[in-house]
Amino acid sequence: MIDLKFEKLHGPIYPAYLHVGAYSVALEPELIQSLKESAGEEQTRFFESLVKKVGSNRYLKEMIEEGIAKAEEPAALARRLQEELRGL
Repeated sequence: MIDLKFEKLHGPIYPAYLHVGAYSVALEPELIQSLKESAGEEQTRFFESLVKKVGSNRYLKEMIEEGIAKAEEPAALARRLQEELRGL
């Protein structure tokens, strides 16, 4: 299973990471704001937005999609990620 989670950082350039399994994707402030705007969407649209906005290359996109597909409780994953986004 590929774990997905957001982590808040204290740096000025990249204020957060999205962890995708063992990989970390640095998120710029503009991208974080865009993701926050999608945090209020229902589960399917939220996941589609996450993949579209963060999955900049095919490999990363596939890893994010796999993490979502293999989640035991996709609704719980969506809620957790949305809450983590709000805290960034």
